[in-house]
Amino acid sequence: MIFQKITKSDIELQKNLLFVALWTPKDEPKHDRKVLELPHISEYFESWGKRDDLGFFVFSNDGHSVGIIQARIKSSQNGKYSNYPEIAIAVLPEYCGEGVGSLLMDKLISEIGNNYDGLRLGVHPKNEVAIKLYEKFGFVVYETGNGGYLQMVRENKHNNSFQNGQNLIMYPIDL
Repeated sequence: MIFQKITKSDIELQKNLLFVALWTPKDEPKHDRKVLELPHISEYFESWGKRDDLGFFVFSNDGHSVGIIQARIKSSQNGKYSNYPEIAIAVLPEYCGEGVGSLLMDKLISEIGNNYDGLRLGVHPKNEVAIKLYEKFGFVVYETGNGGYLQMVRENKHNNSFQNGQNLIMYPIDL
């Protein structure tokens, strides 16, 4: 697999893969591509390349697009965790079950590091495969948003004062 950073000139591929990210279960009607024009959806790609935008495409070794992951500071339905970048991720159906989602999450999380207090995302409540993936990476549900989508957050547990004992202050305790 080959990773490529998303640039503002990649908008058509970005939109095509983000459309895949708008997962719907088999018992619900599929989205029309016009959904990409809705303000809360177009926020994921319009004016890509802002300071805090970070994202990657993944391609097969023969150059076929496989998936996308991106993080962007954008509006939040209720304001909670609005200072956390929101993740969008998609893997083309023919590559599902091959570990691509985990590769994408690993890549994004390692690139972002501890630059933010956490990450957030929204997921269809029937998308059990995606929910399992997110839970594997430490995401937990904090509420059900408008439209019934689960809102999940992953808090960074970075407490630099205790890493490798650096800056650690020890106080004697009388027992």
